[in-house]
Amino acid sequence: MIRCQPSTPTFAFLKSAPVITRFSRRASETASCGLPEVRFSIISDSAPSVGELPEAVGEGVLEILGASWLAMGNAATLDEIERAALNGLYSLTDVDIAYNARRKDGSWTISNQIGLRGDVQGFSIPDVQVPYAKNLDLGQAICFDVSGEIGDGLAEELKGLGLGALYGVPVMRGDRCIAALAIGSRSSHLFSERDRALVQLFTLHISVLMRKRELAAAFENLAQQVPVIVFRADPTGWAAWYNRRWFEYTGQTPEEAAGWGWQTAYHPVDFQTVIVEWTHALKTGQPIEIEFRLRRHDGVFRWHIARVEPLRNDSGTILDWYGTLIDVDDQKQALEKTKRIAETLQIAFLPRHLPQRSNLRLEAHYASAEKDSLVGGDWYDAFELPNGRLCFSIGDVAGHGLAASLAVGKLRQAIFSAALRLDDPASILLEVNEILCLQQPGVFVTALVGIVDLKSGHLQYASAGHPPPLVAYEAGTAATVFPNGGLPLGVIDNLMLSTFTVQIREEMVVALYTDGVTEYARDAIAGEKKLCDAISMLVGNAAIAQPAKVIFDFVLGSKPHADDAALLLLQFCIQDASLPTDFFAQTKHWRFHASDAHAAHVMRIEVGDYLRRLCGDTEDAFTCEVIVGELLANTVEHAPGLVHMAVEWNGQHPVLVVRDSGPGLQRKVAALPYQMSEDGRGLFLVETLSVGMTVTEAADGGAELRVRLPVIGRLSEWD
Repeated sequence: MIRCQPSTPTFAFLKSAPVITRFSRRASETASCGLPEVRFSIISDSAPSVGELPEAVGEGVLEILGASWLAMGNAATLDEIERAALNGLYSLTDVDIAYNARRKDGSWTISNQIGLRGDVQGFSIPDVQVPYAKNLDLGQAICFDVSGEIGDGLAEELKGLGLGALYGVPVMRGDRCIAALAIGSRSSHLFSERDRALVQLFTLHISVLMRKRELAAAFENLAQQVPVIVFRADPTGWAAWYNRRWFEYTGQTPEEAAGWGWQTAYHPVDFQTVIVEWTHALKTGQPIEIEFRLRRHDGVFRWHIARVEPLRNDSGTILDWYGTLIDVDDQKQALEKTKRIAETLQIAFLPRHLPQRSNLRLEAHYASAEKDSLVGGDWYDAFELPNGRLCFSIGDVAGHGLAASLAVGKLRQAIFSAALRLDDPASILLEVNEILCLQQPGVFVTALVGIVDLKSGHLQYASAGHPPPLVAYEAGTAATVFPNGGLPLGVIDNLMLSTFTVQIREEMVVALYTDGVTEYARDAIAGEKKLCDAISMLVGNAAIAQPAKVIFDFVLGSKPHADDAALLLLQFCIQDASLPTDFFAQTKHWRFHASDAHAAHVMRIEVGDYLRRLCGDTEDAFTCEVIVGELLANTVEHAPGLVHMAVEWNGQHPVLVVRDSGPGLQRKVAALPYQMSEDGRGLFLVETLSVGMTVTEAADGGAELRVRLPVIGRLSEWD
């Protein structure tokens, strides 16, 4: 969209004068032996209208032309308007020189110039020395091929400025010439039709800025030629004008499109957002940019992007709204296709499940960049090593899209292969760096690799330019930022990396993350501090379902994030093999939301691990896992809301307690005994395999299901 918004100083100069501006074009050009004829000529035929200009100018210059007009319209002073016009002319024409001369008190004074020789600011020539002054007064454009054709005196003056030929157009105020906009050359030159048309066009725009009422007409005439939809609406939002592209695209008539008739061309789903955004803009006066689908005349909906801005008067009051609608359907479809492919690759390259231990819980959360940003190269990973240790990694490939996603897959495989042979994190990264430099030069990656050895009680890690790990030891005490170091992978061949060792402590929590987690507000220090505070909440608290997502949401809140973000958590729970007998008097708790199938899956693993610790890898353990799995499946299906699960010890058998906000599960249990139908199979198995099952109504309308598990704790082993 082109918007011209003159300011008060501009209109103080250009105020209240009827415009009688006339441009002219040379009737002919003659040549001798391939060189321009050296002849002074007054151009007296009529100029092309604005509607004819694209043919003379060419559509390829419209973008520069629009930017120049916008700069002229936003200019605060006459000098700024002239400079914007001269910059535009110099960019668009095939000339050495562009300048403006103002006429006042019988003299012509150069006010702004590009390409003239020496310091000519304020250079003045009396009217009597300008033989074509009367022609400019009549609104005629003038052109001469060499300076010698206009008299020795003026020719000598112009030669001193480095001007050998010029084409000038008068700027009129009423019936009086007050300035001239010109292009020139240092030697003989035949000015093309295109260049003369551009000078006239810029002079016309200066005249338009002199009269506010001509601004809309000049813009709308030009807008008829651009290959996008352009419209104007009054301050209330009533559509007052469209260029011809709207009617060609939508098939609407001017009568159908007038006022609020444009609404019928929008996709019903997108229209709700459009009307909210447009109403907000009308109330606040703020420009808007929005995407939506617009119905073509043949009924096909295509994506468009609209940019709408207000045109204000000198006091800031909105006079009109101007907007453009650009068809971006092809680009959007290509982008969506690329995103789908990249997302598919990224999902394939991220682990579906992380390894779990009874005394170590691994949780991760990944979030793609919002809106139309391509999927990037963030990843996390963890896998078992043959000697009982765990290897984990996290990293960020520079860039977005398919290339970054493919790089993630190669890097994860390289880390996995190296970790099977090497037991030092720094050595693993060095080997990966060597592979990266050889196979994908120019790709830069920040990465962190670590190894957990629960037997020795050590965690070792090495970092290649990645954000440092955060370690929390006590609830309520902010996490400690541990050292990192080294350049990113792919920068140089001979990296210098170090391996750091952390002593594992009881209930310790380690957080590893990519910079998208902490740099969402362009303040990495503040983001890191907030993350340190949040991690401490997890120390000693294993009852939170999906802790990585909880921390992620706590840190970022509802703020949009322009970059991908990954968070990997390691929650340690050191358990002594000589735990006291009263361990079984303690109740173990878990909580999750029934709508979150992933959380239910994690709970099933954790409860199963807990029960296997009580009865070992026996048939009883398998039976308990079946019971837990069926209960969770029925809860997710029939009891929406928050679910609380616990294992209580109040006798010989542990009791699995499931409390929900129901009431679906309560009704199904009340219908026992079940036939072995598909619908009742789960609870039938629970009742059959357990020692006993009861259900009671909870005060909040849900149900409390209590199942006595068929296992007796191995108390002797804990004495």
